[in-house]
Parts: sequence; C-alpha cells; structure tokens
Amino acid sequence: MAKTQQNKIHSENQRLKKTLKVFDWAVIIVLTFVGFFIVGKYLIPEKEEPFSRRIPDKGAIKVELFGGCGKGQDVLKIAELLREMGVDVVDIKQESGYLYPSSLIVDRVGNATVAESLAYLTGLPDDRIILQRYELMVDATIVVGLDYLTIIKKLKGKYKT
Repeated sequence: MAKTQQNKIHSENQRLKKTLKVFDWAVIIVLTFVGFFIVGKYLIPEKEEPFSRRIPDKGAIKVELFGGCGKGQDVLKIAELLREMGVDVVDIKQESGYLYPSSLIVDRVGNATVAESLAYLTGLPDDRIILQRYELMVDATIVVGLDYLTIIKKLKGKYKT
C-alpha cells in the first residue's frame, strides 16, 4: 500500500512538473509576443505619409496650365478636374506651339510642398518638378505634355475616391 501511495505521489509530481513546463512555455511565448508588440509599437517609428503628399485644401494652390500636348480640349479637361479637386486654376494657355514629351510641374515660388502635392495629384514623379522662381501670381505652372492621358486618368481616379 505504501508503494501505491508513493506511485500516486510520484505520478502527481510528474503531472505537476509537466503542467509547470507547459505553463512556463506559455509565459515565454506570451512575453515574446508582448516584446515584439512593444518594439513594433514604440521603438520603430511609424511611416507617416508626408504632408506634401496630401490633397490640398480648396483654393490653397494657385496654378496655371500650359498646353504642350497639342490638345486644347484635354488641357481644359485637366483644368476642370483640378478645380474639382480644390486647385485654383487661374490661367490656361491651351496651345504653346511646342510639344512636350512629358508633363512638368514648374515651382514658381520655391515651395516644395506645393509642387509635391501637385505631383501627387497628377501622378507625376518627383523628378518632373522644376524650380523656377518668378514674381508670378501663381504657385506653380503645370506644363501638360504628351502624357496628358495619364494625368486625366490619375485625376479622375483620385476624384472618385
């Protein structure tokens, strides 16, 4: 009888040791996940969208359009879409006499935020921004090149969303 009681105690001790092992591993796993969460949340900075990539407030940006694509009606369509998005289009030159292979954004006041916002709205890459300061009443000039259809598609897509 003493032997069976010792076996019972021994088996209970074994069960308790197994339970403690499982509990220890569960605690280790939970603490690992908590550690990863803390590192991810507090130690790694969030990648925020820069302010320049946000859509501007209505009337905050004044631009002129310069047609360099040979399609005056499409330049007017781009002006209409920009106005719907809140950009103040103050002047439109439909035909320039020259054809530009790519559209450009000419920063007229030296405000990179404005030019980058326009690049974001029109879907143009940042390498198409040119700084050229003049005493003009506009923040930027958008030269509409032969890739005007991509600008129209980008503006229509952004306006619908």
